[in-house]
Amino acid sequence: MNFKLAIDSRVVLAETPIWDPRIKKLYWTDLFDGMVHRYDPLTGMDESVKAGSHIGAAIPTSDVDRLLVAVPDGMMLLDFPTGKLSLIVAPQPNTGQFRYNDTRCDSVGRIFTSSVSSQFTEPNFDPEIMTGKFYMIDTDGTVITLVDKLVQYNTIFFNNQNTSLYAVDTYYKKLLRFDYSIEKGASGVPEVVIDFDDMPDGVSVDAQNNIYVCHWGGNKQLTVWNLDNYQFVKSIPFPVKNICCGGFAGDDMKDFYVATSRFWLADGDPDFDAGAGGIFMARSEIAGIPECFYKIRY
Repeated sequence: MNFKLAIDSRVVLAETPIWDPRIKKLYWTDLFDGMVHRYDPLTGMDESVKAGSHIGAAIPTSDVDRLLVAVPDGMMLLDFPTGKLSLIVAPQPNTGQFRYNDTRCDSVGRIFTSSVSSQFTEPNFDPEIMTGKFYMIDTDGTVITLVDKLVQYNTIFFNNQNTSLYAVDTYYKKLLRFDYSIEKGASGVPEVVIDFDDMPDGVSVDAQNNIYVCHWGGNKQLTVWNLDNYQFVKSIPFPVKNICCGGFAGDDMKDFYVATSRFWLADGDPDFDAGAGGIFMARSEIAGIPECFYKIRY
C-alpha cells in the first residue's frame, strides 16, 4: 500500500473512519474536541458537528441522518444535520472520571463499548486503580458487563464467520477473543490470541479474514495477521508513527483510510510536516468488510 494524505485535518487525535455506502461519505471523529466529521471523497468537502467534550466513536445507523455516538453521557443518537443528541443508554453514570472509547455494533444491532479512565494520558495514571469496563448492550437495552476491570480496550470487531468477537487490549499489547454468536452475543472469559511487539490500536478486517492492525508509536507500520490461524502475514510501512484506526471505504471497499494523531509528538518532530493528525488513504488489493450499523428501535 502507498499511503497519501487525504484529509489534512491536523487534529490532536483522529479516530474511527467508517464508510457509509448509502451517501458515499466517510465519517471520522476528533476524539479530544468531540467532533464528528463527514468527508466526501468526490468533492473533498469535510463537514463536522459537535457531539460532546470527547467522543469514542460515531457509527451510522438505520436512519441515514443519525449516528450512534459514544460520549461521556452515554450512547447517544446524534442528528448530523441539526446536532441534536438523544440518549440511547448510559452503561455507567458520567462522573467525569472516565470516557467511552471505541464502540462498535454487531449485525443485529447490539452495542459493544468500553470505558477508560479520563486520567489515562496523565502522569498520575495508575493502571491498577483507574480502570474501565467492557459492556455489551443487548437489543432490548439490557447492559451486560463482559469485563469488570481493564485499562484500555480499542477496536471491537468480528471474524467473517461471526463466531468470535475480538477486542484490542492496547495497554497490555494483546488481541483478545470472546466466544460470540449472533443469537446470544458475546460471553465468557477472553483468551489471548496474539501478543504484539508494538502498541496496537485500531483494527480493520478484510474479505479474506485478515486484520490490519494500527500501531501507536514505534516503527511507523501497520501489521497484518490472519484470523484463521493468528499468524503474522506482513508489515506495511506508514508515513507517521501515531497510527490510530483504519477503515475500508469506496464502492469496491478497497480505499483504506487511516486516522492518525499528533498527541505526544515532541517539538520539531518530522511527523508534523508529514501530516500527523490527518487521515491517510491507500488502495488495497483486497476488499474490506463493511462495518455493522446501529439499528434504531424507537
